[in-house]
Amino acid sequence: MLDTLTTIASFLIALGVLVFVHELGHFLVAKWAGIRVERFSLGYPPKMIGFTRGETEYCISWIPFGGYVKVAGMADVGTEETTGARWEFPSRSVGIRMAVIAAGPAMNFLFAFVALIFLFSFYGIDSFDSTRVNPQENSLAAEVGLVRGDRVRTVGGTPVDNAYELASALDEISNSGATLEVERDGIRLNFDLPPAGDEGYGVQLMRPTTVGYVEPGMPADSLGLQEGDIILSVGQAPVVSWAEMSEEIRRYPGETIPLVWERDDQRMEQFITPATHPEGEAFVGRIGIGPQATRHTVGLGRAVVLGGLGVYNSSWLILDFLGELFQGDRSTDELGGPLRIAQLAGQTAEQGLHSFINFLAILSVNLAIINLLPIPVLDGGHLTFLTLEAIMRRPLSLRQREIFQQIGLAIMLFIMVFVTFNDLNQMVFRRIAEMF
Repeated sequence: MLDTLTTIASFLIALGVLVFVHELGHFLVAKWAGIRVERFSLGYPPKMIGFTRGETEYCISWIPFGGYVKVAGMADVGTEETTGARWEFPSRSVGIRMAVIAAGPAMNFLFAFVALIFLFSFYGIDSFDSTRVNPQENSLAAEVGLVRGDRVRTVGGTPVDNAYELASALDEISNSGATLEVERDGIRLNFDLPPAGDEGYGVQLMRPTTVGYVEPGMPADSLGLQEGDIILSVGQAPVVSWAEMSEEIRRYPGETIPLVWERDDQRMEQFITPATHPEGEAFVGRIGIGPQATRHTVGLGRAVVLGGLGVYNSSWLILDFLGELFQGDRSTDELGGPLRIAQLAGQTAEQGLHSFINFLAILSVNLAIINLLPIPVLDGGHLTFLTLEAIMRRPLSLRQREIFQQIGLAIMLFIMVFVTFNDLNQMVFRRIAEMF
């Protein structure tokens, strides 16, 4: 019961924050441009509570899946009487109207950027106390002679004691090159790394298999795994990195396999049955453990850089996924809807404030990009109409706009029903099927 309440509360908080941020963007730029804002609503009608200040009504409405800012002279579907007054939306230039529309997604990007800066500055970066590496095939690191399992001791003569220090050092020498001192089978070796430029050295950092936390109610919890345990093998396969261990566990959904781990220098072995977890059209195994991590705080300048990279990388991953989806390289089963978002909100909230804020940042980038898609009723659809107006030097006819808006509304309703069914299929129906 408590988990359900946490999930619902976390979902409503996440939705409320991101919708507020998005609509605040529209609101602020409209006010700046001298356009009258008649209503600022979190949620869709009917209205729950509200008050009026000046020319604007501020309210919270009953349907929580979104929100809106109603500006004078603008309606998503249908007509609205306009007088030609300067404070009405249609009376302003195309450029100003585009700025009002684009401000919503822009605020979501800005929120994600600021949230990540806050996380990096006050919570730091998750790292781990290992400098073992796994060079990618055909990378510069592999070409100079580094091999999987090498432990880097110094970079350019500077000692490195953890993954964060190693990653930062490699980034600093990427334009100049340096000598690496590594340990291999107890022997110290030196390798000269040339400048790498933007391509980087192709070094994967090997996270140890030390358990950092155990998820309550999952197979690892039932087995008795504890924080600090070191996983040695899964099934019959020895594992030396978290990535290898995770991949092996994923291979055995619902199958009973041996698990070997070390605790206080004692070797332990028992059988475990990974839980069956839907992922796209397939199932993978999960036992409910997370890696041990150490936090390393960074200065504000570094936090700003990392925040920008975080927003960029998240945006690229989303766009790459959408591209693969339209090309048929990814399954539509991977699309998640409100139930999946609620589940993730609850899970990250239980892991702590830093995880929840990170989730908000990623979700905010998602919201920004989805809103920029050229679908009528979304911000991207409005921007498309305004772009056409700028090219043709006249707006689309009222009838054309009505038709496109109705098509866009139908598309969005279809998507909402589809992703909700996906959520139900993966979170409920498949679980029921597994019971028989």
